[in-house]
Amino acid sequence: MKVGDLVKISSGARHARKLSSSIVMLVEKTPRTDWLEYDWLVFAEGRYFKMGRQMEDSGEVVSESR
Repeated sequence: MKVGDLVKISSGARHARKLSSSIVMLVEKTPRTDWLEYDWLVFAEGRYFKMGRQMEDSGEVVSESR
């Protein structure tokens, strides 16, 4: 996964953020100070929010950025 990719997130992640769509765009990797290394800043439905890098395990790239 890389910046600009469109990713389909899990239904649990979608419901937790009260999104009507499960598609988000990856905007930026943001560093963390713990063992998880980074989070993703994502954009969906007109707003930005952070998602843990664990979404890489359950998310599916539906459109790759060039």
